[in-house]
Amino acid sequence: MNEDETAVYIKGHNDQKVIRFECSGKTDIGQKRRLNQDQFLIAQLHKSLQILRSSVEFDSNEVFGQSMGTVMFVADGMGGANAGEVASQIAIKNTTDFLLNSMHWLFHPTESDTQRFVEDLRSAAIFSHNAVRADSEMDPNHRGMGTTLTLAYLVWPMLYVLHVGDSKCYIRNQHGLTQLTKDQTLAQVLYDNGGLDTASVEESPYSHVLVSAIGIDGKPNAVVYRTRLEPNDRILLCSDGVNAHLSDSEISEIINSEISCDEICNRLIATANERGGRDNITAVTGICHPI
Repeated sequence: MNEDETAVYIKGHNDQKVIRFECSGKTDIGQKRRLNQDQFLIAQLHKSLQILRSSVEFDSNEVFGQSMGTVMFVADGMGGANAGEVASQIAIKNTTDFLLNSMHWLFHPTESDTQRFVEDLRSAAIFSHNAVRADSEMDPNHRGMGTTLTLAYLVWPMLYVLHVGDSKCYIRNQHGLTQLTKDQTLAQVLYDNGGLDTASVEESPYSHVLVSAIGIDGKPNAVVYRTRLEPNDRILLCSDGVNAHLSDSEISEIINSEISCDEICNRLIATANERGGRDNITAVTGICHPI
């Protein structure tokens, strides 16, 4: 996809600000894995009307209304489990199905609307979790599969991020790089309880041991983060194949470069591969260009 195909114009609710949201996504098998178990998706949500019969002529049988938001997904199938690539695919498809058919979208958001929307996002994670579990119970070859799920939902200027597992969401703004999400790993649990210091978390053998995921035994810990964006802010969703080889400062430098989103994804993946590419590598980026 070229830049024109991945840029949308977004107007905020109850204000006149308009941005051009450029976005792109790439996934790569890396250097060590036999399969790519990562999945990603970028989509624009719209109201639409499918015309069946009419005496009035329209340009098309399908008429689209205003945008209801832009969504970006990253799902990283569990590498040590069976059929991780199936789990990540099921998770994204079923979360998308929930967004389209079961969620209360934010038309003119009030605080009560926002709270209901957040609860709906959590319900979307449970819906996809149940779908992965159902598939794994029906197919013996899929037993034990699971996946992370990180979904960014942009309704300008608000960004809502649904998070299960350890696929990260970063925000790069005028203050620098911030990891919006918190990894749901055993290493993070140990750090939170004083068992590891900051420097030891990424190097710990427990940094890849998930304590919450879509499809695992028990209910996943579906967390929703919320932040207000400004023009020129940049978003990155990535699987741990990116941050396994790049430091936060290197990630910050690349995503803040004056290059397209497509090229940002290429550079992140190329750098991870040059340094060993020991896992699948997926990056989804977005830039809020002012108009």
